[in-house]
Amino acid sequence: TSTTAPTSTTAPTSTVAPTTADVPVVGFTTDPFSCGVASGDPRHDRVVLWTRLDGAGAPAGAKSDRTAPVAWQVATDEAFGTVVAQGTATASYEDGFSVHVDATGLRPDTRYWYRFRVDAFEARGRTRTAPAAGQRVDTLRFGFGSCQDFQGGFYAAHRDVAASGLDLFVWLGDYIYEYAAVPGAPRQHTGGACTTLEDYRARYALYRHDPDLRAAHAACPWLVIWDDHEVQNNYAGDRSEDAALGPEAFLARRALAYRAWWEFMPTRLPRPTGSDLKIYRELSWGSLANVFLLDGRQYRSDQACNDAILSSQPPCADWATPERTMLGTEQERWLLDGLGASTATWNILGNQVVMGDARLNGAVLNYDQWDGYPAARQRLLGGIAASGKRNVVVVTGDIHLAAVADLRADGASTTVATELVGTSISSGALLPAALEGALALFPALKYLNVRQRGWVRNVVTADRWTAEYRVVVDVARSDAAVSTDATFTIAANTPGAVRA
Repeated sequence: TSTTAPTSTTAPTSTVAPTTADVPVVGFTTDPFSCGVASGDPRHDRVVLWTRLDGAGAPAGAKSDRTAPVAWQVATDEAFGTVVAQGTATASYEDGFSVHVDATGLRPDTRYWYRFRVDAFEARGRTRTAPAAGQRVDTLRFGFGSCQDFQGGFYAAHRDVAASGLDLFVWLGDYIYEYAAVPGAPRQHTGGACTTLEDYRARYALYRHDPDLRAAHAACPWLVIWDDHEVQNNYAGDRSEDAALGPEAFLARRALAYRAWWEFMPTRLPRPTGSDLKIYRELSWGSLANVFLLDGRQYRSDQACNDAILSSQPPCADWATPERTMLGTEQERWLLDGLGASTATWNILGNQVVMGDARLNGAVLNYDQWDGYPAARQRLLGGIAASGKRNVVVVTGDIHLAAVADLRADGASTTVATELVGTSISSGALLPAALEGALALFPALKYLNVRQRGWVRNVVTADRWTAEYRVVVDVARSDAAVSTDATFTIAANTPGAVRA
């Protein structure tokens, strides 16, 4: 399931870095690593390493059998004096010249340097393995973010991520936006809306050339899921936002989009061969945390009530039918079973769209969120309540605002989990700033910032979770300052966040 053909992923430890004679000679005269490097999906003994060669293949749209070898190494030191794993991977036209190496034979809970080399060029990054199952862990430092519309502004937030010394970064979706170029935007997409494989590949490459995004990827391993814009805004399962595009045609487009997503993500997932790709999965971080990464797009029912936005009307008749689903039957059962079996102190749900109850006087303001799937939300939150797990924290993206809320099962006054909603990295606000004054209308809501872009930095211990909401002063400036707007804490065994 890998695009690589490593000569060895468990090579004996060497105290001498390979000489230039060990580096593949391909014939590049300019740096082929312009998309940088990345790592992801760490386990206790392995981590996925990623890169992509620019300029290795035929012109866009042409077919080629060309491949290119790429040397890779993992070391315990920046000078690569102690190499613990190495090999040669193969970048191919078929996979857009992306490279996924599953570097195995590593030590648990250990930081490493890694690098890729070809000709006279090199690209390197930092990564780490997860602690072993059940291993006592004192602290997890991780960030989460979403929604980085290139046309919305610059990635000062990612510059801040890169400098924060994180163990992990969790990406919650909308890595790219499929839209055509917008005149007058701070930065512009090239070309029209993405519909072909080459369109999606070019869009990812455009984003990956950003130096701050490259730095954030090179700083620590990422856990990555998608939302809608990796394919098309507000799609639901096999249903396009465009009513004229039927399910068969849309699934053909979805297959191309999923393929490009896989090519550019540092993930252990198998290469997709059609319009489906199972991305929901679990990561164990010793005894401290289990992370459940969800897919709220591929299996969901179509949005109810014609996907009305900010409507004050009562919901339509089919809104609350029990068969409507956000996650699909299989994923829903996997999640509830996993939560029930978890012995970790904290259980983290990486979730795309707002889970908390944001209805206003009974009206559903956004049917794309969990508000549009009330039976599915009740099954999940009711399941959490029944499991007795008191340290469930949902981290959420999508909505381009920052928020903190209590999560309660329908009709219950008891908080069963906490939701931390991160604002966008760069994507513009979707709601007016005046909404911040409406906090009192939503009793479960404790914080709201619709004005600023940024990310959330978290420090998790056995006793306490601390979440810092980091915000960018001016997203139109690449050198904009980043500061903490609000800090919240969650005490272990006491669901609900408190402002520090």
